Amino acid sequence: MSKIIRSECSKVALPDPPEVVNANPIHDEKAGGYGYAGPIVAGIHTYGWMVPAILDAAGDSWLSHGWADIKFPRPVFTGDELHTEVIPDPSDSGVGIITQRAVSDNRITIEGTIGLGDGPWKSDFVLPTSRNPVAPATKPTFTGPDQIPTDTDYPAMSVPIGLEEHNEWMTSRIVDDDFRWQSDDPSVAPLVHPSWAPGQMTPLIRHSYRFPAGIHASGKIQHLSAHRAGGSVTVAGRWRGVELRKGKHWSTTDAVFTDDQGIELSHIRQVVVILDPLPRS
Repeated sequence: MSKIIRSECSKVALPDPPEVVNANPIHDEKAGGYGYAGPIVAGIHTYGWMVPAILDAAGDSWLSHGWADIKFPRPVFTGDELHTEVIPDPSDSGVGIITQRAVSDNRITIEGTIGLGDGPWKSDFVLPTSRNPVAPATKPTFTGPDQIPTDTDYPAMSVPIGLEEHNEWMTSRIVDDDFRWQSDDPSVAPLVHPSWAPGQMTPLIRHSYRFPAGIHASGKIQHLSAHRAGGSVTVAGRWRGVELRKGKHWSTTDAVFTDDQGIELSHIRQVVVILDPLPRS
């Protein structure tokens, strides 16, 4: 499929699992301290719930050589009914305009574009030179909004993604029983869901650093090779820099994902707004 076709899907937002809630106060009841009506559902999960519409629009080849460029303008809360729509770009039929809305009030929760092949920004990634995985830091360095490193490679990490880990991801986070993410043939492992790789970006930070709270603002995802469950993946990243916008610190990380055979699976950019710690009660 070389052209994007119109597609849509719906999903009711599920609560984040405990490991997500406990790692970031915007995902628990402390979110009210940052001005939100309640705990925010992790952006990587809301992105994952768009995947059925993306694959209907772009075809399975998107998993091996496709891209997404998305922003998260408004939060999602547990129980929100989310409707995703992909429409072909009138000026380029190879690009899809993708939007996710909360049905209750029509607020836009994700917006952006998808396409096949290389993203128009692929050459903009600044990837790390240090790619050998190391053990997690025993005492992660605290990184507040004014202490974020710039132009620094993260210590890389190795993440297992066997059948057990993949099934856990699908049952506790995405909850999608599509045939692609399952396999009745023990000799053929299921494809890894495309939300899994971007879901490792925050763990990459916490592998060596700790920070008070963060909000996923935007991301760019470039698929380079489809990946099946089994073995482990090395995640290596570079902390690009920090921009101060309207008094908030916007931090950018670029990362490369490599399988056990040294094949690059994806390049991902994540932009996070790093928040100040809440006052102690």
